[in-house]
Amino acid sequence: MKNARRIPLIVGLLLALGTGVLMLNYLGSLRSQTAVAPARTVYVAALDVPARALLSDSLVTEVKRPASEIDPDAVVDRKELAGKYSLITIPAGSVVTRSKIGLAGANALPARLPIGMRAVSISIDKVKGVAGLIQPGDRVDVIAVPPRVASEVPRASAILRGALVLAMGNEVETTSATPSPDNQNLTTVTLALTPRQVDLLASADLNTTLRLALRPPKESIRAFPAEVLKLGVPDRPAPAPILMPASAPAAPPAAPAPPPPVVAAVKPRALPANTVQVIELDRIEGGTSRR
Repeated sequence: MKNARRIPLIVGLLLALGTGVLMLNYLGSLRSQTAVAPARTVYVAALDVPARALLSDSLVTEVKRPASEIDPDAVVDRKELAGKYSLITIPAGSVVTRSKIGLAGANALPARLPIGMRAVSISIDKVKGVAGLIQPGDRVDVIAVPPRVASEVPRASAILRGALVLAMGNEVETTSATPSPDNQNLTTVTLALTPRQVDLLASADLNTTLRLALRPPKESIRAFPAEVLKLGVPDRPAPAPILMPASAPAAPPAAPAPPPPVVAAVKPRALPANTVQVIELDRIEGGTSRR
């Protein structure tokens, strides 16, 4: 009877002993992993980094984290951040990984825009866009054709020379050496212009018809000067003739005025020594003196 009561007690002790051994083995494995994988340097966002932002020291900070908690593609070298852009929004405190950054931001329109220039788009069609043969990176002349005024033939003017093409439609780069057939159906082209050229183009877009002329890549931008746009003025009707009343007969010419009388010269009388004689002349200021 006593042996039957001891059996469950012995089994419980064995189970407790086995559980303790397993727990010790598990804790030992965790310690070994921690010893093998020390803390490593990673980079996290110092604040919310918006998409397409150029990474800098103010946006990214360096921290130490255990290797077991680091993502496989986490950035661990600052050189990997040089010249890179954020592809997506990176929240503050998030680890910067290679999948979140890249050079694709360099192909974005703001990054391709030269300093001091502005991006502006105009409408085109198959004819005005050189049959879709224009690609981003080409240079074009912008031709403005004023509207016809009465019977006057409008004169086209090249208001812009050598404008840089930033994008065709919503594409900022081409993947092939030849333009895509889809370029023939594009409706907009984006150019890089100075602020003054943007004002000129906006005014010409409202008052004229614009066309593009593709330039050869080796031709200098200053090979030909830009031309002044002259908008025609509507012809004004000629003023009606003014009828004048009949004039009276002309009066006979007046008799010529008699000649002025001749004044005989008067012989001056002798003057004492050391005196000056002043002869006053009509309509002449001052006088002549004689000793």
